[in-house]
Amino acid sequence: MVLKQGSLFIILSCAASLYQPLHATADESTDDLSSLAWDSASWDSTAADIPHVLTPARLHQATAEVPGSVTVLDADFIRRTGIKRISQLLRYVPGMLVAYDIRDNSDAVVYHGGPSILPKSFQVLIDGRAQYLAGLAAVSWEDLPVAVEDIKRIEVVRGPAATSFGTNAYKAVINIITHYPQDAFDDQISAQQGNNRDTYLYARTTGDKEIHHWRLSAKAYSTEHLRDSEDASIGCINPCDDNRDFAAVMLNTSHQLSDAQRLNTAFTITNSYRDVPDYEFSSNHVEANQFEASVIYEHDLSASHEIKLSAHATRFERRQHGVLESGPSGLFDPLLRQLDEINPEAADQFVQGESLTTLDTSNPEELALAQQLLARYGSDPAAFFIPISGNVLADTNERRIDLEIQDTVAFTDNLIMISGIGYRREQIYSKPFYDGYIDSDQFRGFGNINWRVSNRWALHSGVMYEYEEGGTDVWSGKLAANYLISPLESVRLVFSRAGRTPDMLEQRADWILVVDNAETQSPYAGVEYYDGFKGPGNLQPQIIHSLELGYFASKSFFGGNIEWDVKLFREELTNVIYHYPSIRLDTVNDGNEITYTGAEGQLAFTTQETAEFRLTSAWLRTEVDPTDDLNDSDLVALYAPRSHSASWFQPWPAQIFTQLSAFVIEDGRRVNRGDNAADLHTLELNLYRDFTSAETTTRLSFRAQRDFTTDTFKPDSEPYAQAVRFQISASVSF
Repeated sequence: MVLKQGSLFIILSCAASLYQPLHATADESTDDLSSLAWDSASWDSTAADIPHVLTPARLHQATAEVPGSVTVLDADFIRRTGIKRISQLLRYVPGMLVAYDIRDNSDAVVYHGGPSILPKSFQVLIDGRAQYLAGLAAVSWEDLPVAVEDIKRIEVVRGPAATSFGTNAYKAVINIITHYPQDAFDDQISAQQGNNRDTYLYARTTGDKEIHHWRLSAKAYSTEHLRDSEDASIGCINPCDDNRDFAAVMLNTSHQLSDAQRLNTAFTITNSYRDVPDYEFSSNHVEANQFEASVIYEHDLSASHEIKLSAHATRFERRQHGVLESGPSGLFDPLLRQLDEINPEAADQFVQGESLTTLDTSNPEELALAQQLLARYGSDPAAFFIPISGNVLADTNERRIDLEIQDTVAFTDNLIMISGIGYRREQIYSKPFYDGYIDSDQFRGFGNINWRVSNRWALHSGVMYEYEEGGTDVWSGKLAANYLISPLESVRLVFSRAGRTPDMLEQRADWILVVDNAETQSPYAGVEYYDGFKGPGNLQPQIIHSLELGYFASKSFFGGNIEWDVKLFREELTNVIYHYPSIRLDTVNDGNEITYTGAEGQLAFTTQETAEFRLTSAWLRTEVDPTDDLNDSDLVALYAPRSHSASWFQPWPAQIFTQLSAFVIEDGRRVNRGDNAADLHTLELNLYRDFTSAETTTRLSFRAQRDFTTDTFKPDSEPYAQAVRFQISASVSF
């Protein structure tokens, strides 16, 4: 089947850093190996101004030589947008869709379409630390331990990168790189206030002593988010609370132990709270605490050989509490739960008041349970509905240790190999989701070779093998060839195969709903909901085969610079796993197939006066072959066939600056929703002025967003309570 339109997609905004150049010179290289990415300066006198990226091959490379498509959002661009949330910055990346998960009051981010709840399939890194949470098999965008003010750049690899970063980099990688503590930047305080009760506070201080440098920063924000007033459209029991609160403290240090040795550390502590719309339960909310510690040691064994050791530890505790008010106590009858474990269909028929046509009367245990239930409620159905009340808990406690050794060696100036091995251990305790304690050990080995055959050709090959406790293994590979018309212009052909192993929630879940402090007059009620869900335990990895043809160029143009990147792609996904996270879900479905074909383009023109115009477009066609019990929209609930954006950054006299962005996104859900589909037309403005003195720099900002259409983030296309949203902010650097 062909899914011409399926559900939202990419909010591609002001192309404003879409491909923001990083002009790296030899002086900016962190080590001798960095300069090996391009040393033929005699071929082009502008070689020192060649844009570079770091992420695709774990190597400092000229953009024209990179084996894939990369979007860079640098610190200047991030400041121009005025955006404070990482997920919202990703709207500027071609192919990325940022949507609102109304059932969890959180953001959902997908690349080239995907599920609307707990989307996965790309890796998110902060200074090398994975932000993927194994317990719920997703990234918690509201709990990322980083402030936008600390970010040096965000590099997004648009395409499989599993050969460098493993199974979670199945379709893309988002690499958030913060400033080194020794980078020269001032102490800062800032504050923002918005009409959606949005409050943001940030503070930073830095210091150094001889070879030691440090940066301590903290942020806090609180928002009512959408301030939705159309509760009926969402189906909440009470007015849909959507408060979000978050606070974080982050300490980064760097130590130059010698000319050849460096040690970097990072420590973060976060705390968050957010309301969850009331569906089955009232007073529903999520609290989370996270602690991270990271140590990275780098040693230059020679000018052409570096070894890097990294160790990351994470502790994440999530507590979701709701209140069950006057639910039917019969749903918590232990006899009904026993029947559900033997025959779920018969248990559901009993709950729905239907004849027990699926009952296996030849099974004496099953027959006895049915007879006892009929004896309790058959003559007195009201007994089934005696109310039960109490607290409902959905807690998870996670621990992760990740160790890795990476070896980088330049055999010649033109042949570099990056290889390594890694080990990760995940530990989870959750009574509701896993019925107790589970753990997992994973081992990985990888190798990537970059060979500049000549001034015209650059080749890349990579492989990653991963083995997970229990016998699940997967390998990923990549081959790429870049033909360099010049150091600033190239054509690339990239083939990738990547695998994603089933996550713990898909494979090993053992869901059970437990009522704490239960209150009821029923003599039959227990504390466990009758229905549950168990992961099948035998799912196999899903595989993607990706083919990409791309063109990159950066050239002088009318006294300024124009840079563009376009690609044609085809992605074939096989054995796709479908999992809608619900305690009432009976199975996890695999064996599905999805094929994405399309084109993405991004263009940036910087004038001689440093004004910038950026334009992006993406076209996507999706073919879905679901199994019998699914339909197309189940697999790609978030999807948009076409999306375009344009933006303009303009400096004005008196240190006044504006950035204006326009977005047009076609709602892919039209095929399923007809007239209820809601294309997105949005205009955003950020206006700010800088005041500088010998000691301080002060920035005053006004940011506004206007939605001209119904809200695509809500199931029934109701509008926001506020179609116009704005924020004012002030920051002082000293």
